[in-house]
Amino acid sequence: MQKNVKLNRALLYCCMVVLFSLYFKSYAAAPTQGKPVSLTIKNSSLAEVLRQVSKKSGLYIYFQDADLEAHKNVTIDVRNKPVESVLHELLDGRGFSWVEVGENTIAVKKKPDPELERRIEGDSVSTITVTGKVVDEKGEPVIGASIAVKGSKNGTITSADGAFLLKGVKDNSSLIISNISFLTQEIAVKGRTSIGSIQLKEYVGVLDEAVVIAYGQTTKRFATGSVGVLRTADIEKQPVSNPLYALQGRIPGLIVTPTSGLPGAPVTVQIRGRSSLNAGSEPLFIIDGVPYNNSMSALVVGVGALGLGMSPLNFINPSDIESISVLKDADATAIYGSRGANGVILITTKKGKYGVTKVDINIQQGISQVAKRIKTMNTEQYLAMRKEALKNDGLIDRLNDPSFSEIYPDLMLWDQSRYTDWQKVLIGNNASYTNAQSSITGGTEVMQYLIGGNYHRETTVFPGENANSRGGGHFSITGNSNDKKFSATLTGSYLASKSSIPPTDFTNQAITNEPNAPAGYNPDGTVNWALFPATGIYTTWQTPPYSATLLNPYELKINNLTTSTEIKYQFRPVMLKVNAGYNEIRGNSFKGTTIQSFQPAYASFNFLRNAAYSDNIIRNISVEPQISYAGDIFKGKADILIGGSFQSNTAMTNDLILFDFPSDLLLKSKSAASSVQYKNNTTSQYKYCAVFARIGYNLNGKYLLNINARRDGSSRFGPGNQFGNFGSIGAAWVFSDEEFIKINKSILSFGKLRLSYGTAGNDGIGNYQYLEQYQNILANPYQGAMGYQTTGLFNPYYHWETSRKLEMALEIGTLKDRILLTANYYRHRSDNQLISYPYPSMAGYGSLIKNLPALTQNSGIEIILATTNIKNKNFSWSANLNVTVNRNKLLKYPNLQNSAFAQSIVGQPFWGFVDVFKSAGVDPISGLYQFQSQKGEVVSNPNTSDFPKYGKDIRIVTAPKFYGGLLNSFTFKNLSLDVFIEFKKQMGVNPLYQVEVFPGASRMNQPAEIFGKQWKKEGDVAMYQKFTTTSAEGAYDRYSYYANSDKGFVDATFIRFKNISLSYTLNENIRRSLHVKNLRIYVQGQNLWTITKYDGLDPETQSLSFLPPLRTITAGLQLGL
Repeated sequence: MQKNVKLNRALLYCCMVVLFSLYFKSYAAAPTQGKPVSLTIKNSSLAEVLRQVSKKSGLYIYFQDADLEAHKNVTIDVRNKPVESVLHELLDGRGFSWVEVGENTIAVKKKPDPELERRIEGDSVSTITVTGKVVDEKGEPVIGASIAVKGSKNGTITSADGAFLLKGVKDNSSLIISNISFLTQEIAVKGRTSIGSIQLKEYVGVLDEAVVIAYGQTTKRFATGSVGVLRTADIEKQPVSNPLYALQGRIPGLIVTPTSGLPGAPVTVQIRGRSSLNAGSEPLFIIDGVPYNNSMSALVVGVGALGLGMSPLNFINPSDIESISVLKDADATAIYGSRGANGVILITTKKGKYGVTKVDINIQQGISQVAKRIKTMNTEQYLAMRKEALKNDGLIDRLNDPSFSEIYPDLMLWDQSRYTDWQKVLIGNNASYTNAQSSITGGTEVMQYLIGGNYHRETTVFPGENANSRGGGHFSITGNSNDKKFSATLTGSYLASKSSIPPTDFTNQAITNEPNAPAGYNPDGTVNWALFPATGIYTTWQTPPYSATLLNPYELKINNLTTSTEIKYQFRPVMLKVNAGYNEIRGNSFKGTTIQSFQPAYASFNFLRNAAYSDNIIRNISVEPQISYAGDIFKGKADILIGGSFQSNTAMTNDLILFDFPSDLLLKSKSAASSVQYKNNTTSQYKYCAVFARIGYNLNGKYLLNINARRDGSSRFGPGNQFGNFGSIGAAWVFSDEEFIKINKSILSFGKLRLSYGTAGNDGIGNYQYLEQYQNILANPYQGAMGYQTTGLFNPYYHWETSRKLEMALEIGTLKDRILLTANYYRHRSDNQLISYPYPSMAGYGSLIKNLPALTQNSGIEIILATTNIKNKNFSWSANLNVTVNRNKLLKYPNLQNSAFAQSIVGQPFWGFVDVFKSAGVDPISGLYQFQSQKGEVVSNPNTSDFPKYGKDIRIVTAPKFYGGLLNSFTFKNLSLDVFIEFKKQMGVNPLYQVEVFPGASRMNQPAEIFGKQWKKEGDVAMYQKFTTTSAEGAYDRYSYYANSDKGFVDATFIRFKNISLSYTLNENIRRSLHVKNLRIYVQGQNLWTITKYDGLDPETQSLSFLPPLRTITAGLQLGL
């Protein structure tokens, strides 16, 4: 039988040379015949000689470099010599032999030790013979795995079917099972002669880890596109309820910005900036192949963050996620066509895996709190500000007239020495955080399954006992035919959420409430209305106290169902596959206004009672049939995919407000209301279809080519313009595998250049824009009938906005990939901009969508540096740094000066900026803010009639100059520590000018920074204008202008300790005594500490009206059975 000798790198993941099988009886004695080998090599390593021998004849040979490392100066010169003779010449005299482990396959090992054999035979009375089988995570046999008795030199290796037999094993010993492609595992013998199947977890280098991409998988080594990945191990270390928060700072080019710290609040997501002037810039979200909405209209009638809408991703359980892939460049996204114009985020949930049944339980408990408060005026400062304002206005004598107590109760009626820290009362509580997860997973070669359940509950830092809670389940079932040609996977998740957290955000009240205001509650627990002594029925509060607001009931319910199926049939090298999915988010809310929440003077006014009801349903249906080919063509491997995509998205909303209820107890009864205040319902449907194709080609693992093409159809365009063609091409060269580079493998272990270019469309303009639409006129019904007005004319002429993406990247690995560097340059250009133009007044109400030949550009650099700093048996330290620099500019806009974007400037940013007035400090005469005109003159009113800037001649860029994150991971034996830092360089809104009224004008507290630095008398050089109660001299206008000047923006750069995770896994002896497979305790923290000069609550959200992201600290226990 002819034997071939060849080292095949592609199969290294399933082979190794025996490390521990140094002394055992060899059964490789049969003569090996092969075609003659001719080879001349001088002073090379034994490992390299074996590789060269392999190229001459073709036998698979496995060995471990560490075993051969001592033999570095090997010389051989043979001509037409049988391969068996060549092996003997190379191995016999160096203490090695070989053993057959399969057809055309041998493994090189060290020769056995006769002394050990004698010791084992002499001790045979007290030992046993152990058998077993080693398999991988898919149930496939692991060839050449090392089986060694712990603490001895007794060992063997597995055969071609993964089986092993080991003699001379003591009853109480342990076996060490290892393989170069798998994680080492220790198994206690416990007197057993048969260990059964031992499943090894695959060890995959960072370059060869599976990366989920559009309609398939690849690896970092062979990827031709730009893909960022976050895996379940990184997600599970973060106590977050929305998986988007887990991405913050970890993926270069991705910005995730929360709008509030409330659960469910909207989240803004951008990949590599914004390319469109007017159309949508949100990426496409796909969960297990099903498109998923990233925005959801508000289900409340009120104020606060949830009044702006909700994030549907909040209703996806983060613990159900296996990985999140962020697709960025044309090569990675073009196959999604128009939907991928702004990037794609693929969320893959966990699936069942082959192996014995495993039970995992994870419980954590903690608290959340506002990480930073701003310093506001205390009572003494506040009262001084109020009185100084009256004095400046000549009104201080009013405080001696009792009739003015209704205007100035804070100065005349309330306790002048009382002080309440309203930030502590209203946003200073500790919110509880509870999270519980459980799952059961396992399976055979025929069927794998996963079933999981979850419960999550968060209270709020606001006063009251309100909470947001949710629970749900996740399952995945995969069935395979015995011949493994047919496979079907069904995956589903269901989550039910209920919240009673009021839709009113108390953050603004916490900052502006008068510090000497009375307590919110009376000693008996009733609302303290602090009534005027003169009337006894009207309150002295400027706005209803928080205690009254909490009397209004609120309930929000969300149910989210996501299910998908994948059916495939494979007759190599062709595979037929169908992905189909369904997602439904159903929400409803109720908000009541009780009569108790009004001051006593209105106690008999039933018409004040009202109730708002909202319902919302979003449905997504997706079907994608595919046919693919994966096989050899010419000298390379080809991957060809052809498919179609059909999607339907339907959204329905119903809003109803009723009033005049006879009782607070009947607010949920719609029939109890006497009148209808507001009613509205909307329905919209979006349909999308496409055909797509991809051709991938891999030549010798060095030359990679990927071509995508797609034809899209969208219902958002009129007849004749509904279809568009898009595509991309990507190429990569793994130059580290070239022969002239291989000689320096110790220095350059990996090197790749890649380039991609492609086009995509954008239809993010909303539904039905090309049709003439009408909306109802709520005011002034005619004879009791509601009127309607048009919002636009029929316009089928606009078409796809087009984006062209270019990327170049260099990827380098050194020191055996201990240092990996990736540098990307990208450029996105978008033209045929979809712009909404309002009609001239003579044409009536409405607007028109139109394509304009404006050309925009986003470009930037992304740097990723991953290092393995220390790695030994007991300690390891690795780091990962990513930095992104993004710039945008308007390249072209014909007739710009007459457009709605006339304030833009060709060659300068088209988004992420604000035009402001030029400040000139405080006028030392009047004590009011003043400004500098474009001519350099000092003026009191900077507003001009100069179109388009109207005097705002200073441009401040608010888009980040750079941003990124740094992760350091440490392990010491069973202890693990991860520290992640997020950073961003940017300008932000000055919090000193976010209070809606100027200092002294009203009963609103102000930042303490202002006090003592204000103008007091003529000639003062001050930072802030004088305190005043009136705008007669233009104080309000000047304050407003100043807030919109260069002083209204400050440095909002921050470095944030985003996440710290510390965990300890109990050692095996303790776990064994407790009869558990895994037992881990951990502590996690999110948003722990922020280093910044920004004086507001948070440099990221930059708001004094919305709750900032909360600091969360939890402790947990994970148990595996």
